[in-house]
Amino acid sequence: MSNPYEELSEKLFFSKEAAEYLGISTQRLNKLVQDGKLQPLKRSSSATIFHIDELNKRRKELAIFTTISQEGGKGMFRIDTRVKQEALNFSTLMNVLNRTEHSLEPDFDEFAKVHDVTAPMSSSDIVDRYSQTFGVEKWRLLGAYEKAKAAFQTLRETDEIIKRGSNDYPPLLMQTEQAPRFLYIRGRISLLFEKRTVALVGSRQASSKACDNTTRLAKILGENGITVISGLAKGIDVAGHSSALKYGFNTIAVIGTNLNQYYPRENESVQREIEKRGLVVSQFSPANKTERWFFPLRNGVMSGLSLATVIMEAGETSGALKQADFALKQGRQILIPESALNLPNVTWPRRYVERGAQVVHNSAEILKALSQSHIFKVENEPVQQTMADYLRDQEKGKYEQGSLFDWFDPVTVGE
Repeated sequence: MSNPYEELSEKLFFSKEAAEYLGISTQRLNKLVQDGKLQPLKRSSSATIFHIDELNKRRKELAIFTTISQEGGKGMFRIDTRVKQEALNFSTLMNVLNRTEHSLEPDFDEFAKVHDVTAPMSSSDIVDRYSQTFGVEKWRLLGAYEKAKAAFQTLRETDEIIKRGSNDYPPLLMQTEQAPRFLYIRGRISLLFEKRTVALVGSRQASSKACDNTTRLAKILGENGITVISGLAKGIDVAGHSSALKYGFNTIAVIGTNLNQYYPRENESVQREIEKRGLVVSQFSPANKTERWFFPLRNGVMSGLSLATVIMEAGETSGALKQADFALKQGRQILIPESALNLPNVTWPRRYVERGAQVVHNSAEILKALSQSHIFKVENEPVQQTMADYLRDQEKGKYEQGSLFDWFDPVTVGE
């Protein structure tokens, strides 16, 4: 006999599930509801419920917009939130003043104490204030603003901009000094909140053996519910991403360009696949001209999103070592395969071991090290109630928040 609760629950979604179904953030979902573009079936203090028919209607609209955008249409990305507008203003100032985010941010924050930085810079009274404060002619500001705005409008309609300190900002990254003011997001935004994340990094000219080991390790990590993070570079990075995609596991790419660039070109197909099935993260606005020093900066973000970094293979000048430095500053775990210690003319592994990195001999030891560092442990996490249970409790009038518990997941070791 069919269960009416189970049948009905398949057509209903909580807010988080609805956002994932649409491929957007919960912040954007709430904005759609506020704007009347999406109608929930029910809203209460306990839950907001959406019906699948309403979601499918909106999903179809999003698909149309995405298709138009991918065919070259412009203007589909809407600067329709305060965060997006602030990001555009900030990026404009970075360009016209030729300053980095780090150097501009203190002055921008001081300006924000007196003026509304979420208002369009194009309005006459606003641009006057920017001009007077930052010592730039109005015509230069307006020209830079329109150029930056055009660049922002090349983003896809479903892309997101997240500001540091907001509820959508990844908690792990928020704990670090390297957390950028803005993150530009394309793909499954829910992956930003994954509690099990490990970065696989290494040389762009890695040996075939190191790439094979990376492919194998990414699969094992995925089998244990761990999201693989890397930087979409040649060699180790793309091996890790490709393996996660091949076996259907989560992967996050932290890139050193803006979202609209595909670098290196030979990894474009992998990046596009991650956009569909994983998540691509950039700290650089589409109005920024890509610089060589962007790439080591992104290592700080990549490490910040990860609980641990595994350096599969690297030379003495590899960017992977920059990530290891960030990981040490951030108090994150560093794992080094024993094979790296035996590489000729390489001294970095011993230096990092002396600073706290851990040597591992095989995938089993990697998983054991991750388990000891509590990457598998979740503390005080609310029990996830199913929609069917919710419907039963609603009928009984006894809906309560889930209890709290501690648990350890079993560790699956593949060899």
